[in-house]
Amino acid sequence: MPKNIYITATRENQGKTAVTLGLTSAFCRKLKNIGFIKPIGRIPKGSPRHRVDEDTLLIEKACSVHCSIEDMNPVTFTPGFPHAFTTKASQDENIGKVWNAYKRVAEGKELVVIEGTGHAAEGAVFGLSNALLAKVCEAKVLLVTAGGIGQPVDDVLLNSAYYQREGVEVLGVIVNKVRPNEMQAVEETTRRILEERGIRFFGAIPQVPELEQFTMLQVLEELGGEVLHGEGRLSNRVGRIMVGAMTAHNAIEHFHDQEVLLVVPGDRDDLILAALVSAFIDRDRGFALSGIVLSGGMRPSPTLVDMIRRVQVPVILAPNDSFTTATDIHSIVVRISPFDKERIQTIIDQVAVHVRADEILALLGDRR
Repeated sequence: MPKNIYITATRENQGKTAVTLGLTSAFCRKLKNIGFIKPIGRIPKGSPRHRVDEDTLLIEKACSVHCSIEDMNPVTFTPGFPHAFTTKASQDENIGKVWNAYKRVAEGKELVVIEGTGHAAEGAVFGLSNALLAKVCEAKVLLVTAGGIGQPVDDVLLNSAYYQREGVEVLGVIVNKVRPNEMQAVEETTRRILEERGIRFFGAIPQVPELEQFTMLQVLEELGGEVLHGEGRLSNRVGRIMVGAMTAHNAIEHFHDQEVLLVVPGDRDDLILAALVSAFIDRDRGFALSGIVLSGGMRPSPTLVDMIRRVQVPVILAPNDSFTTATDIHSIVVRISPFDKERIQTIIDQVAVHVRADEILALLGDRR
């Protein structure tokens, strides 16, 4: 059998996929034949075009992993609670799917990278917890946590206890999304606390603001909206969300940040015009418009639509009111597109600099 590493997190949104991407890339530079599998995947809301989890597509493309795409993601959840998965028969069937897919992926490989779904017990309701899946795949677990010293350490200890109970070895920990001014404290104090409790510390990755910005395409998918203009600019990143609930004169005073997404009712021609003017005439004030979301399902006047079509700004029509729309946008979880070469390279570079990938690889041991 090959070496197996199961990369998962202590909770949601810790940057697990980014770390998996960076480490898989690092491992590919050391080994010739690497396999990848994400046993349990999710199809994001509003993206029915995907047959498999987007993280799987990302690793396949960015790291040139050559395995059957169906085997790389044998079980996929669609949006909503899959009640059918809670039966014993379904649980046994899905475990069988994972094990058979893993065996096909592992054939002839030196290493198999396995990506989990979240904390140790996630999926237990379906008989598919990360701890159980790691055990099925005979893999050592690498935990990804995020933050500084307090909660991340607590989360690591809690998750480690669950894995230990299930008879799964925790290889160690990577701390992700660390504020730059806390890097030294994490490298020293967090490392010491964890190592005193027998948990290896493989590095701390600083927070990179650009990696936490979602795109206008993700906004479109989350809202289930309609693109009125600017399909070619949906890769624009969002740095700040501004809700247009003031006069145009006062709104202009807030147009100082770059990569602003304006959420505004479709009948507020004055605010829409103010944003367009600030972005494309008054450029020296440092305002860049990522996009406009027109809330309430209200289309702007034909004259304004004609003006919008003269500029390169994506405009999305959303069905809900401004408050609901802004709330939905704030809830977006940043995903890494397989085609975002700049972001992918940033992640690979960050992991290469801050994580001891060689040490992780050595500790996996030779399982043959």
